[in-house]
Amino acid sequence: MHVNQKSVSSQTNKVTYTHIKTGGPRICFMFSYTYEKPLLYYVTMLMLKHEIDVVHIHYTYSKELMTKPTEEIADVMMKDIDLVLQDVLSHDDYKNIIFAGKSIGTVPLIQRMMKDDAYKDAVMLLLTPLLTRTELFKSLLENTYTHKGLIVIGSHDHYYTKAVHQLKTNTMNIAVIENADHSLDVLYSPVESLRALETVLNGIEELL
Repeated sequence: MHVNQKSVSSQTNKVTYTHIKTGGPRICFMFSYTYEKPLLYYVTMLMLKHEIDVVHIHYTYSKELMTKPTEEIADVMMKDIDLVLQDVLSHDDYKNIIFAGKSIGTVPLIQRMMKDDAYKDAVMLLLTPLLTRTELFKSLLENTYTHKGLIVIGSHDHYYTKAVHQLKTNTMNIAVIENADHSLDVLYSPVESLRALETVLNGIEELL
């Protein structure tokens, strides 16, 4: 296994990423503010167990971005994501692609990549998506039938809506973690939090 730290730039953007190589034919691109907390850390370990290369895209955005329209958030993030995708995929020939987004990281997945024919066969892992954003929910409703994947959200997440069950299709699974918050933690209950993590990992493993 090899771990490479890289950065890519355009005239207006610069973004860093970590590329963990196992030598396998599949790759998982991850979009999150942090990869050190348990959820993404263990999702990464799960990918490596299955000899799936992993790319952690490192980005930082101001809190102000979250106040912008969903389309604007997607545009801003895709400028960074596209730089990494082009750099990675131009150097390695991967047979299958998995995308895993956490929170705001699900916005470009839902608004751009699920609608892009270039990624029609990609597996989509949508972890705590911002379902109360009307545009985002509508996009999911229109596109979940085209993709294999998993949507995970806690019942105490401020982005949770009971309408999430409308998004289930033959290929898109739904996991609602009872009493879990936006971090998929069950407050003051470490054992229940660990069980929640196990549920998520088992759901992902079924797709690999």
